[in-house]
Amino acid sequence: MGVNSIARAVSMAPSSCFKMMKALVAQDFASMDEHSKRYSLGSGAIAVAHRALDPSQAYATVRPRLEECAQTHSIAIGLWRVLPRSRMVLIGFAEGESQMRIHMPIGQRLPIYVGAVGRAIAARMNPSSQVLKESFDKLRWQRPLSFREYAAQVEQAKRLGYGLDTGYFAPGVTTVAVAIVDTFDQVRYGLSGIMFNGQYDPKMIDRIGRQMIDLSRWAAGRLIPHPLR
Repeated sequence: MGVNSIARAVSMAPSSCFKMMKALVAQDFASMDEHSKRYSLGSGAIAVAHRALDPSQAYATVRPRLEECAQTHSIAIGLWRVLPRSRMVLIGFAEGESQMRIHMPIGQRLPIYVGAVGRAIAARMNPSSQVLKESFDKLRWQRPLSFREYAAQVEQAKRLGYGLDTGYFAPGVTTVAVAIVDTFDQVRYGLSGIMFNGQYDPKMIDRIGRQMIDLSRWAAGRLIPHPLR
């Protein structure tokens, strides 16, 4: 946009807007095309966006442990932050060594009850059947899944301590996930261990799930401040 268009959009005098844009360019928050004299976002905005995505720097705190687990099992591990309005956002992603890799974009937002991490979160939040059904009806799956099957899988997550998705959310992918809760049992984050279908047998998947439970407890002690006693 040109400076006059920006000034109109923010109800600012063009001269004042020009000074403001000049300052933003100097700090790399905006960039200006010398030929067209139009402004766009600069590279400095990236740092602001990352800070908004993960304000507590949670991923940096747990990254070494997540990478270690991902390398050990040749899987990918995602760290999700729970957002208001029943959504979650991917704030970190660790990949293990493998000839074929699974990748998800940082910043991806999803409905809170979708996938394996959604089942793990639902198991901890324990919403009423009606609330769960209303949320389920808004979800999209790659494989057909009835609410009865989904609700049974949430109950299974309650028993096991981890959620499991075998290609319903993404074809060819199995995901084992856990919720990270605070001292008031409120879900704050989620961890998802992602692998290819058939990469491991059920016994090994269960072993990874139990390690994910241990990992969530370890992460909770570092990501979530405890109330003063």
